[in-house]
Amino acid sequence: MQSKNKIQTRPIEDFIGQVRTAKSSQQKQIVLPIKDAERLADSLAQTMTRLAGIQEEIIEALKTAQQSQTVSIEMDGGSFSNKK
Repeated sequence: MQSKNKIQTRPIEDFIGQVRTAKSSQQKQIVLPIKDAERLADSLAQTMTRLAGIQEEIIEALKTAQQSQTVSIEMDGGSFSNKK
């Protein structure tokens, strides 16, 4: 498994905090400076990309596990010789 850089989730956490604050003070909108909006977008993109990668890894692991649990049975039918 390759080493991965830590995702910077701080912009997401900051945004969630802003939303909570706005909601509690009954604000109608939130204004984000473009720099904050860019950081939020980058953080969300990193998170989504990482999640998609993890999802693919899980799907492959499930396929491998399923294949290793498959049992094959062969029947040759035997013979019909008349034994007395």
